[in-house]
Amino acid sequence: MRLMRSFVLLLGFFVCAGTGVSLSAETPRRSYVIGEEHSLRSEILGEERTFWVALPESYGSSHSYRDYPVLYVLDGNLFFPSFAGAVRQLSADATPLIPEMIVIGINSSQRARDSTPTASRTGPNGRESEDWAASGGAEAFQRFVERELIPHVERNFAASDYRVLAGYSLTGLTVVHNLLTRPEVFDAHIVMDGALWWDDAMILELAREAAGRPRFDGDQLFIVTTTQRYPTPYITVEPGGRELAALLSARPVPGLRVVHHERTRETHHSLPLISLYEGLAAIFDGHAMTLDELYLAPREIEARFERLSERLGHVFHPPEGTMDFFGYNFMRYLPEREMDKALVFFELNTRSYPRSPGAWTSLAEARLEMGDAAAARQALARALALRPGYERAQRALHAMETGQGSR
Repeated sequence: MRLMRSFVLLLGFFVCAGTGVSLSAETPRRSYVIGEEHSLRSEILGEERTFWVALPESYGSSHSYRDYPVLYVLDGNLFFPSFAGAVRQLSADATPLIPEMIVIGINSSQRARDSTPTASRTGPNGRESEDWAASGGAEAFQRFVERELIPHVERNFAASDYRVLAGYSLTGLTVVHNLLTRPEVFDAHIVMDGALWWDDAMILELAREAAGRPRFDGDQLFIVTTTQRYPTPYITVEPGGRELAALLSARPVPGLRVVHHERTRETHHSLPLISLYEGLAAIFDGHAMTLDELYLAPREIEARFERLSERLGHVFHPPEGTMDFFGYNFMRYLPEREMDKALVFFELNTRSYPRSPGAWTSLAEARLEMGDAAAARQALARALALRPGYERAQRALHAMETGQGSR
């Protein structure tokens, strides 16, 4: 693996009218790193392939004891910055809609070749063109993703085996083809106005054949289409997403959950970002906790994530940072302390993340607040066994020994 470069945004001080503040060469600036570009030599494709990696906000402090689901984004050179930012926002704050995820943006080097499962020279205007001469390489590309890229990611990052694949337009065709021919590789698939018209809509025939074979095991397919069409004679084909959704609705496939959204305001070109939002929200439906649960009935949270895990066929836990935040809220910051609720959050974190020294330290501080020094010492011992020299645990232990409490 060769690390190549970082995708950054420069943050600085900008001119404010009437304030006299200006941006100059001496003004300090900071870089906000969205992700880093990596390269991998593919023996299957016989070429070097580049991809971008965005890690979750908690990755630096938590990757040693937990792993993260992974979103693989095709056309990464187009969508990686916006999709990585969207995933971070959707998984943040007090009521995250989705879990934190690693985002892998796969750069398109030969889009027509890698996205098309059959060779054809007929474009969306019904005419043959040499632009499609290299088509038909999707099988090789998908073998590269399955046998080279995914193992590489899972060796080098704290990646779980819950994987989502997202593609737009021509790469949306790749997503559907991958689902129908390799349903075991990805757990969920997001198709953004996919170019399913390709080669006389061959993918629809493949879907009809796949509908009769029980190969799916909890797979999810999210399809988004737009009602806006190109005027003829410039584009003469139907994209095919609506037809696929209708086919799978008329002939439900055991083990495959299909969700279709139709957008009226967006065109083919403007819908990728909202498609990602709606797709991830549909896939992880049930992840977002309600305010009633968080403030009034925190004991119901664990059952929520057990239901989500059962539906997705993969274990998902409440976000550690959110649980810790609400635990301290009820212990220290709300007008009335409610230690019973604080304890629910802290204990839930130790069950969900038993290898987290931070979770055990927070529980220790709660136990000390409740006057149970013995239980606090036991929790701190767990924290320090997991990470010797852990500063938070050492501070709490020192406070206990000097009689200063846990504050």
